[in-house]
Amino acid sequence: MIGEWELPCIEQVELLESRRLARLGVPGLDGDLHQDLGRQSLTVAITGSLSGAEARTGLLTELQAAFRAGEPLPFVADIVESSELENVVITQFEVTETAEWTDAVRYRVVLHQYVEPPEPPSPFGDLGLDLLDDLMDLAGGLLDGLDLAGLLGGIPALADPSAPLEPALDGVRSATAAVPALLDGLREALGVAGP
Repeated sequence: MIGEWELPCIEQVELLESRRLARLGVPGLDGDLHQDLGRQSLTVAITGSLSGAEARTGLLTELQAAFRAGEPLPFVADIVESSELENVVITQFEVTETAEWTDAVRYRVVLHQYVEPPEPPSPFGDLGLDLLDDLMDLAGGLLDGLDLAGLLGGIPALADPSAPLEPALDGVRSATAAVPALLDGLREALGVAGP
């Protein structure tokens, strides 16, 4: 069974297993060295036939939709009992119609084992979160050791800023005290009335 579909008229089921080997050529050495990179995903190829227009259309439509979606599907078969194959992805889907049979088609479905990808690592790691409490204690101790009120004691009070200017303003007042009397004389000479 692939997902919810039971494949009818199965003629052949193949289970293919292989290993990933990296071939390393070494100059002067007869043959190659091989590094084993683990096994590849299991591959299952199922070949069968369908007859009858209704059965053929229904199953093939469902399998084509699953193939196009590319989503992993649960898979159950006797041939894979000893393996750890649970979910598969349909990677190949073939339908063949020949003149040998009337109203019948052959199908071949190739499935690959789906392996859940691992969780991506955090881009920041844990950033030393286990040390956060110690850092908070250290910062609190440093702030307690500082005398913030004493540091602020040398700042002058913000009050009336004109008090230091009063002596200079007195000099300006005495220098300009005679100006109104001078203007009265000028008004009389010009014949202009005063304010």
